[in-house]
Amino acid sequence: MTRRRRRSTYDVLPQWLTRKRAIVGVLLASFVFASVFGVRLSFALGKAFRTDPVSAVIAALQGGNGSSIDVKHRNLSRINIMLYGYGGDGHNGAYLADSIMLISIQPSNSGLPQVAEISLPRDWYVPIALPSARARFGRINEAYADGKLGYGALPGTQPDAGAAVANATIEHLLGIHIDHWVGVDFRAFKAAVDAVGGIDVTVVNSFTDSAYPHGECDLGDCSYETVHFNAGPQHMNGTTALIFARSRHGTGAEGSDFARSRRQQLIIAALKQKAVSLGGIGNLPDLLNALGDNVVTDLKIGDVEALFGLVKDVDVSKVEHISIDNTNFLYTCNYPSACGAYYMFAHDSTFQSLDHFVAGVFARTDALAEHARVMFEDASGRGLGASVRWASLLTSMGISAIDGGRVATSAATQVIDLSGGADARTAQWLAAYFGVQVTKPTPPPTSLGTPAPSATAAAALVNGGVVVVLGSAEESAFLGHPGIGS
Repeated sequence: MTRRRRRSTYDVLPQWLTRKRAIVGVLLASFVFASVFGVRLSFALGKAFRTDPVSAVIAALQGGNGSSIDVKHRNLSRINIMLYGYGGDGHNGAYLADSIMLISIQPSNSGLPQVAEISLPRDWYVPIALPSARARFGRINEAYADGKLGYGALPGTQPDAGAAVANATIEHLLGIHIDHWVGVDFRAFKAAVDAVGGIDVTVVNSFTDSAYPHGECDLGDCSYETVHFNAGPQHMNGTTALIFARSRHGTGAEGSDFARSRRQQLIIAALKQKAVSLGGIGNLPDLLNALGDNVVTDLKIGDVEALFGLVKDVDVSKVEHISIDNTNFLYTCNYPSACGAYYMFAHDSTFQSLDHFVAGVFARTDALAEHARVMFEDASGRGLGASVRWASLLTSMGISAIDGGRVATSAATQVIDLSGGADARTAQWLAAYFGVQVTKPTPPPTSLGTPAPSATAAAALVNGGVVVVLGSAEESAFLGHPGIGS
């Protein structure tokens, strides 16, 4: 009598499923998944970039080669991309760009590019670049809306009508050429965050905003609600991330324009991080579909691929986060006592000082590599916070800078190298930036032309570093105004 072999309790697979069949099944399932993903991705690409799926796939397979971004990368030319965020249909002032940010990228032939995010405040009162016959002044956030309303050179129905006016306005203010632009409404913002499964953000300060809009006046809801955020790591869905980015009346330091811009930069960094992660790639079709309905841009698929390849490995902590506001180049009109509405104005009405800063926003990489300590001293005699301003700006640019306070008045700006040559490149870069020569002290000073650092600077930089003494010439653009933050 033949005895039947008892099947092992550990042999859970059916007898018909051989090893060969299992491998074939896995390969077939992978092929089906990849095919479905590929079809969804091709349709999503076509939707986002307003082309047909076949053309989208062909463009994607080219990998960005020959695109405008790729050409700039190869030529090591700076790339400037404007981001405009607005409410969209169903919101008060649908195309008022309440979030305005310049993403500037400087490619390098020896490593990763330098990246800066420069935020502009919505209430900056500026000349809007309409056709000459209808040129006018207004808040900077009105420029994009003016184009969409047909006040520019293009009909408002054109997708790039808003950017045409806004780009020209910002080019005049910042002295740069804008290569590309992206317009995003709030629905796309929320949908993009939700499409990648939410984002992780570290909230810097706890704050409460008791005047956050509950709805939209255009839809009959002009009421407010109270929102609150605790400091520390938080996982945010699209709705929460939008509230975090839009809040304008938070308690403490979070009620400033600078804080709002900083929060928006944190959201963008977190979204970028999630989108390029392994988990985010699986959600790419959903992300593109979310963006396709509510985003307009002049970037092509090849541009986006080249841009992704250029910045995907950049450490978020190395990105410069800068806000142009009333702590540096702008001042408030002292609303409501001095003006009928809240506005910001440029101290330098020619915008040349701001242009110079934006042009030089990337410090030399060999200077950054020295990790030098820099102290700014205010010798202007104006009392307008020159040393505070430049210490903050240089810190945003990746330089370890501190405020040395006010010192005896001096006409010229001086860059004094106390490092014995260890920080020579930093000193040279700063001297070129401020248009002066590097000087080295000889104690006691042998002539008026060889300045000695103040006692405060000498004590703070006892082990070396660079001192920048800001003379009255540096403050010339700030004359006649009531001062920073007034």
